[in-house]
Amino acid sequence: MKNLIRIILILIPFYMYGQTNVIEPELHSDINFEYTLSKNFMGHNGKVYVSADDRVHGLELWVFNRNMNSMRMVKDINPNGDSDPLIVSNELDHQLLFIAKDENGTALWSTDGTPEGTVKLKELQFEIANWNGVLKESDKQFIKYNNEVYFSASEPKMFDEELWKTDGTPEGTVLIKDIYTDKSSRPYNLQLLKDKLYFQVFNGLNDTPDIWSTDGTKENTIKLLDFATIVPNSFFYSKDVHEHIFIIDTSNQKNVLWSTNGSIEGTIQLINNSDGLKLNLSPASLLGGKLYFSGRFTSGELGLFVSDGSLDGTRQVNTISLDPNSELSLMSNKGTEEQNLYFSLVEEGNYSLWISNGTDKNTKKIAESLKNINVRMSAQSGLKTFFVATDDEHGDELWVSDGTEQGTHLVKDIVDGTKGSGLWFSSIIIEGKVLFYVDDENGVASTWISDGTENGTFKLNPGLNDLTHMSFYTNQYNNMLLFAEESVADTVRMWQTNMTKQGTSIIMPKNQTSSYHVNPIQFFQIELFNNIYFFADYYGEGQQLYRIPNTISSVEDTPQPELMTVYPNPAKDYIQLELSKPMQLSIINSTGAKVKDYGMVAGGKLNVAELHSGVYFVVDELGNNIAKFLKE
Repeated sequence: MKNLIRIILILIPFYMYGQTNVIEPELHSDINFEYTLSKNFMGHNGKVYVSADDRVHGLELWVFNRNMNSMRMVKDINPNGDSDPLIVSNELDHQLLFIAKDENGTALWSTDGTPEGTVKLKELQFEIANWNGVLKESDKQFIKYNNEVYFSASEPKMFDEELWKTDGTPEGTVLIKDIYTDKSSRPYNLQLLKDKLYFQVFNGLNDTPDIWSTDGTKENTIKLLDFATIVPNSFFYSKDVHEHIFIIDTSNQKNVLWSTNGSIEGTIQLINNSDGLKLNLSPASLLGGKLYFSGRFTSGELGLFVSDGSLDGTRQVNTISLDPNSELSLMSNKGTEEQNLYFSLVEEGNYSLWISNGTDKNTKKIAESLKNINVRMSAQSGLKTFFVATDDEHGDELWVSDGTEQGTHLVKDIVDGTKGSGLWFSSIIIEGKVLFYVDDENGVASTWISDGTENGTFKLNPGLNDLTHMSFYTNQYNNMLLFAEESVADTVRMWQTNMTKQGTSIIMPKNQTSSYHVNPIQFFQIELFNNIYFFADYYGEGQQLYRIPNTISSVEDTPQPELMTVYPNPAKDYIQLELSKPMQLSIINSTGAKVKDYGMVAGGKLNVAELHSGVYFVVDELGNNIAKFLKE
């Protein structure tokens, strides 16, 4: 059994990793799991839940209680085999919702983490991606609305999938409405906006859905539009700006743009294909509360269009090209803070980059004479946009733009010649820098950082040079990004970075013996109580629960607390503490290493005479309260 590691944060130069910093995580459980569904991993009410197999009970739901420092099975739901628990919601105040199978079949369950508080709500069947532990993001099957969770399900042997809701109790788990009494409506893509819940249902005709909304009552569950689909992500990007979502009417191959506020009278047609115009609403791009799309007139003229969801705010922005064979491609935009649309135009085999804020005056070309622009490979934040492009002298390489012609340029020729660098973005910009992955001509990859300048573009770490793959989803906490690397040496390890060489560290114990630490396919963590929890196998004996603090910024930069006062400062032999409540306290030095552990302290004097001169910090167990002092 491995000793528990009681170190808050320590950076260790490991001889076998050159100058690589090593962060030792804290082990939280002696249990070694043969298998965990890492993406089926959630925090709720101070507890950590995971679907796991301990080699004895099969795949069941387990819980880690931080206060008791214990990991245990919630309940052996299926004593004769796997219950295949799938966590579906942690949004209710007192219950975690999950799906599991017992001897009677599949059901929706709720739990507070105790066996007696684990209750079967109702036997139901669900159409969810092969029980692989991951809900499809596009399905949006479970969503909280008015203190209840809404989802799509059918009763056993009924094969009639409809819209349901639950408040976490058996009596509060009810069918909202049988939308089509003669067939299954299969509600999906549940989306919340303002005071209405939107969803799509299959009408059984040409596999084209209808759009419905509900306030949770049968009488106010209504159809808004036939043969239509919600513009992808328009519900998300407009929810903080407007009171509507965008809808595309696709019936009879029409391409008509609508908006709705969830009521029949508030569902309006904005623009449609006319005799002289054919719209291209797929793809469309929504940013800053505006939906951008293109359209071509019968004359061949290609135009850029914009809509704010109103009739008056739906218009043509600009004529982009008169070439009937030209093509306009919108660059992927992420986040409501973006106000400018980037897009590429292809005319006679030449690419140009454009920018627009939705007005004619500010729609302009900012780069031209390119051989290719990969609009799907981009990363944006504020005024800085990174993208991949090709010109006469270089293959696919890293470019940057600040929205001006002068500020749009090649950043660095990473791979010499016209072959290109095989570049992939993390799609996350932190502190004005982007993390990306580069393939060389031999198929060996490395990890890079760029701030948009040639000098500020470099390989992140010598331990990240011989890779076959890098997994990085959206695992960002504060200004820290977590990712997993797979190397040619057949290692899979977990890293964190604040986008600097100094702030890039491998996460593992010093005495680790395994080379396959995490599962790169189900690489996932959760944030709870200022810590990041994850499962890893550092010894080849099974997956165990670990945690690290959720920041890698210097403790020097941590705001001073209001609940803890330390004096005298500077101190010589002792420090006096005034606390608002008892706390589990330790002292760490300026590098983050723990040098003294006091246990539970209610206040009074603490002896620091044996400490060397320097800067120290008194910290509580969770890192919520930190006080700095100088030792003479």
